[in-house]
Amino acid sequence: MLDPANVPDVDLHEMLSRFILTRQYVNQQTKQLKPAAFVPHPYEELSVTRDREATDAEIWTVGQGIAGLQQKTLHGRGDALAASYVQQKLKTIADPVEGNTNHVNITNWPSAADKAAQKLIAQEIAAVAKFVPAPEDFSSANSVPK
Repeated sequence: MLDPANVPDVDLHEMLSRFILTRQYVNQQTKQLKPAAFVPHPYEELSVTRDREATDAEIWTVGQGIAGLQQKTLHGRGDALAASYVQQKLKTIADPVEGNTNHVNITNWPSAADKAAQKLIAQEIAAVAKFVPAPEDFSSANSVPK
């Protein structure tokens, strides 16, 4: 994970992970992410985690922590390059938070009142994102990673 005292701006070539806590966000036949996984509604920011200087286990641990706080199951994550967001005129803002120095907010979305505009952008991101299923030891909301 990044040093909290030295958090650089997000680079276009960085992978950003959106944790998937709702099974309905994944097409169960194709394993493709649905646009809803990337819609920030009702907010105007989308929360993701950058993979920079983090091991795969650290990324999953962050996702498991988020799932646990929300009492949900971590189903996986949607990985997309920061450039995928920037190409949609969105901004990637490093926003370290307690427990996740790699946290990033995706901003500059259309207003929450304009769900259709948000969905159009989310469709473009979902089309290039890769779904990575959670490892079995991270897939239960109440489990402790092994």
